[in-house]
Amino acid sequence: KQRLTIDSCPVSGSFWPLQEMPCAACGDDKPGLELHSDPLRWELDPPCTENEWFYLAEMEQAPEIMETQKCGYMNKICRRCYSARLEVFGRVKSRIRNRGGLENCGPTARMKREYEAAHEGDLVVNRPARLKGLQSAAAAALNGQFCKLQSFDIDSKRWTVELLENGEKKAIKEENLEVSKAIDEDYEKAKLDKMLREGPKKSMSANSEGNKEQRPLGAKTAWPKVKGIHPGAVVRLQGLQGAPHLNGRKGRCLTFDPETGRWKVDLGDEQKALKVENLIPAPGEKPPTKTSAEEEKKEADARQDKVKSNPKEAFAESYGWDG
Repeated sequence: KQRLTIDSCPVSGSFWPLQEMPCAACGDDKPGLELHSDPLRWELDPPCTENEWFYLAEMEQAPEIMETQKCGYMNKICRRCYSARLEVFGRVKSRIRNRGGLENCGPTARMKREYEAAHEGDLVVNRPARLKGLQSAAAAALNGQFCKLQSFDIDSKRWTVELLENGEKKAIKEENLEVSKAIDEDYEKAKLDKMLREGPKKSMSANSEGNKEQRPLGAKTAWPKVKGIHPGAVVRLQGLQGAPHLNGRKGRCLTFDPETGRWKVDLGDEQKALKVENLIPAPGEKPPTKTSAEEEKKEADARQDKVKSNPKEAFAESYGWDG
């Protein structure tokens, strides 16, 4: 049966039946449906624009409705869609308009990915690189070594690079330099390994030369003085709100960024920039590898599946009951 309502003509006063409309956003037409005006069109002043809608849709953790619904609806929508679109309403105000509009907003996650993909192979100053294709007998041994780009000479069309292994500077052609995001990460790991490998040697050398000027360990380090947290330290992740699935994962501290106050942590299969309060020292554990990272993911998925499959048992277990 179709649901009908009675409306009257304002001129003649005659009555005629009108069919109730379904939700303009999701199409729901259940009996007794409570309908409301779209808040993004009728309550937001001015209404949400297409550019604002697409900007928010491309951000991380965008509301799911933004994948299937559009910017605004003339006709009324159901209560469920109304509530979901109120979240978008709040984001338009807090993340766009309160910051002065789209022209003052930073790039979205998609924009960053597109930019990084477009410039992944760019040679720029201070970027790590790897040597390749050197033919001469003296230079062939350098193939595969890491270096850092220092400056570019337009006349000779060569880059001055500093070798990671021994600090020597070389003039290298562009075609003999390889750069990528993976090389950036491998360079940081190789640099850290070199620091850990040479640290004890330099300390012994300084003592043998009778170096009287010594400073307490960590007195001038750039990272916070937290016991067990330093370059090369193995840690466990905790208290992550935006990525709770990573809590409990094992990582290895690589470098500390004083500007952001975060550690770059290698998880074995990816790297994350994390605050020191999200790290727990795990000195007795081995550094993560790609294999260990995959095993930790499987264990986390198995725990999650257990919770979803038997909520009663999980609830009892949280209280220490056997069943």
